[in-house]
Amino acid sequence: MILLIVPPLMLGTRTYPFIVVDGSSMNPTFLNGDILLYRGVSPSQITNGTIIAYMPTDTGLPALDYLVMPIVVHRVIGIVVQPDGTVYYRTKGDNNQFDDPSLVRSSQVLGTPVTDVPLAGLLVLFLKSPQGLVFIIGAAVFLYIAKYDKERGKEKNKKELLAILARMSLNGEMTLKQFEEFKLAIEFGEELPPQFLKNPVHASLAEWMKSGGLTDDWKEEPAKCPNCLQAATMIKGSKDYFLLCPRCSERQEAPASSAPAPENGEGPEPFVKHTWNDGATRGVMALVAALGRLIRRKSRSEEDVGS
Repeated sequence: MILLIVPPLMLGTRTYPFIVVDGSSMNPTFLNGDILLYRGVSPSQITNGTIIAYMPTDTGLPALDYLVMPIVVHRVIGIVVQPDGTVYYRTKGDNNQFDDPSLVRSSQVLGTPVTDVPLAGLLVLFLKSPQGLVFIIGAAVFLYIAKYDKERGKEKNKKELLAILARMSLNGEMTLKQFEEFKLAIEFGEELPPQFLKNPVHASLAEWMKSGGLTDDWKEEPAKCPNCLQAATMIKGSKDYFLLCPRCSERQEAPASSAPAPENGEGPEPFVKHTWNDGATRGVMALVAALGRLIRRKSRSEEDVGS
């Protein structure tokens, strides 16, 4: 808003004090595509040779005229004063052979140029042309289609992810209550602030979706949960992954008094791992699997000794 108000006030103009030169009538003084900055000028300051910016016709509303009327920048070559005191100017383009066909009334004058930026307005002229209009419409259609395809792809990925959860529920790997909760987290994950979700698995799912997990190509892979060392499901994307463990999710839903808090005050290990690295992740998963086998082997050895 300040940029719209301050320039006219500082330069004493009735309209925004910028003009894009459209044409070659003022060559070589001003070239097609130059941007001109002009200031207000009184009739007493205009003499023969002064370059003025004016509107050939006006509606009496300067703001409206600026939007719909063309602005001409030509040089004054004569001054005509009527008996009633009205001042008119005879104008001509430096590159034109003849004078302009009509006189310019002093009230039609907007100002006189004070500086110009060469060729800076070529883009504006292009956008105002028929070719530019076609370009704008084409770009808008392209962006709309791209956004539509992106949203469509996200909805498709949501349904595929829900299909995985539905299969796990039907196979008894998760309860119907868990499925409904995960369904809500998937449908509204991008709008849910993860820090306000009490279940860390749901919070991690929301965080994964916010980071663009559903917009990338992803696939389902079997994995082991690093918390309970049981079979889990990994939703692997191109940049990160989401580890889905119904058992850990169910435990997190239990009252806080049913499970002792960690001594160091830290919560459970996050279920979302960012900055995907195939080699590192395979090594971690192999280490977890080896530790699981070691723990089970040690447990069997202790049972044998006890017996």
